[in-house]
Amino acid sequence: MKDNKQLPQKNRRYSESFRYAYQGIKTTFQEERNMRTHVMAGAVALLLGVFLSLSITEWLWIILASFLVFVMEILNTVIENLVDLVTQDFHPLAKKVKDMSAAAVLSTTVFSVITGILIFAPKLFNLFF
Repeated sequence: MKDNKQLPQKNRRYSESFRYAYQGIKTTFQEERNMRTHVMAGAVALLLGVFLSLSITEWLWIILASFLVFVMEILNTVIENLVDLVTQDFHPLAKKVKDMSAAAVLSTTVFSVITGILIFAPKLFNLFF
């Protein structure tokens, strides 16, 4: 068994883990325009949901769709940063990885938009017509 002093300096407290996770979210929000756009869209969905008095099931779908987009945007940023870290020059595989990562965000965003339309459109229609 290894002595604790020889173990790598890993998060030894939950508070450290949360602090680093918060820093990751903050960095993504500050550095990625698309993340700010996704957060604003999520805020609009939240406000619209409150205004339209969504059911618990509808809230679950809206929250799931919103958070999936947030998570995919964070993962996309991670992948792009890792690719940039390991290659300085253009490489077709690096481009392929970045394109596929962006496609994952786009696919999730399309799912989110479809979910929003299915939930909000009938309620808005009934409100105005």
